[in-house]
Amino acid sequence: MISRKTIMFGFIVLGLAGLIIYSQIVPDKKNVYKEDFKNCNFEGEFLRCKNGALHLETTNSSQTGEGIWSKNMSLSPGKISWNWNGQDLNKFSLWLKVTFSDHKSIYYVAAGSMNPQSEGEYYRDQENRRRFSPSIIISGIPMSSVERNLAEDYEKYCGPAENIKIEKVSAGFGDNSTQHQNILSISDLKIYG
Repeated sequence: MISRKTIMFGFIVLGLAGLIIYSQIVPDKKNVYKEDFKNCNFEGEFLRCKNGALHLETTNSSQTGEGIWSKNMSLSPGKISWNWNGQDLNKFSLWLKVTFSDHKSIYYVAAGSMNPQSEGEYYRDQENRRRFSPSIIISGIPMSSVERNLAEDYEKYCGPAENIKIEKVSAGFGDNSTQHQNILSISDLKIYG
């Protein structure tokens, strides 16, 4: 006859084996896109890629400058995460923009940053008429590690998120202060399901 201890031990072993198999089959987060900022495509003389991050660093406090980085893609909206930092901050701009296949866009703006200048995008519809799609601006995002659910944000601010794709991700940097250096950076940009 089998003892209770043997039966309990068997259930524990089977349970642990099941958890191990489940964790191998269903991953926690699936990276779809990860930006390492090694080969950058950007506009702006003070924007640089170094050590896995995108930086705006004017050489001294009396200089001002700005820059925009962007990457085209075609991904389903899942979660997005990034890390952004700043030092010696005053009159600065720091934002991340996600543009969708239906010409709608969402700006995530760092806390303390000025809002971006863009109010939206003009595009041509199927009948070649000029249309305007206003941008959504979510400001006050803390300067640290950030994680957002793009599908939830899209549904909350733009409507149903059916059959849309992420077409472009952009990051904007600006230093408009002649008394502060405004050292800004973004790193660890990921989009995952």
